[in-house]
Amino acid sequence: MSSAPFKCLAASTLLILSSQVHASTLFPVLNADKTFGVQVKIQTFTPADAAQIKTAGFGFVRFGVWTDSLGGAAYQKQISDAFAVAKAAGLPVLMTIRSTEALTDAPGNAGELAAAGTQFAQSVVALEQSYRTQLVAIEIWNEPDLEKYWPTGSFETTFVPFMSAMCQSLGSKAHTTPLIGFGFSKAPSAGSASTVALNRIVSEYPKCLSAISYHPYGLTGTQISTAQAFIQQNFHLPGVISEWGVSALSSNGGVDGQASKVSTFISDVEKLKIPLTSVYEWKNSESGGNDRERNFGLQTSDGQPKPAQLAVQTLLNAQ
Repeated sequence: MSSAPFKCLAASTLLILSSQVHASTLFPVLNADKTFGVQVKIQTFTPADAAQIKTAGFGFVRFGVWTDSLGGAAYQKQISDAFAVAKAAGLPVLMTIRSTEALTDAPGNAGELAAAGTQFAQSVVALEQSYRTQLVAIEIWNEPDLEKYWPTGSFETTFVPFMSAMCQSLGSKAHTTPLIGFGFSKAPSAGSASTVALNRIVSEYPKCLSAISYHPYGLTGTQISTAQAFIQQNFHLPGVISEWGVSALSSNGGVDGQASKVSTFISDVEKLKIPLTSVYEWKNSESGGNDRERNFGLQTSDGQPKPAQLAVQTLLNAQ
């Protein structure tokens, strides 16, 4: 064997071993065989859902919390009720935190972006203090590389100042929950906007994040493996999948095609030893803007299991 292939093999082996180590230590509240979770909505998450999610073999649930709504008592109760439902079922929570409104009216003002980052960090700390015993991790933001989920203006100019201020502020505060970010809609790759941003944030604040989270919709197992290697090699952090799913559209083969694709995805991710993976989503969403968005659920909106749920249950309970 020549030295070049040997070096490639050695690097691949080290990456796999590194992933295995992270899988057992990065998220200590998860059992080694319970690294798959599923997304739920706090508004509709019920004890019956939680019991069925547990039976299906999932190890945690993921749901979002919006900082711009935290001032409302009714919203605060929705959050606490969702945590209570998860706790009763023995399901820890991956909590994704973001704002649904623009962070500032002056996106060109670096000072205002920094102030917003500091204020956001205060919300993260408050939520962590309230729910830390139940948390798998706190995920900062969801798909900021899409304009829909980053309403503050140009991602290229506003994201780094905001997140740098957040990381700087969090660095001075005690928190024990792993922090992951930033839920990118696409895996970071060479030259991508997410990679440019991460290079700056991770180099300046190397202890801010415990893992890089992304959403590999449409990627094959080989492509996900490549993304994992890129993240590890460039940022010296593990990659985790905080959202992936497939809609039961006729173009995807309907409900049976959805089940097949979900099964393939879970099998591929298991082989890669990814420390945390969250499937999107538990139930169909009636509030989705189109047929695709309404049909990602492993169940129908009224709680009837689809073939995908049965496929997941078979795979996850065989671990």
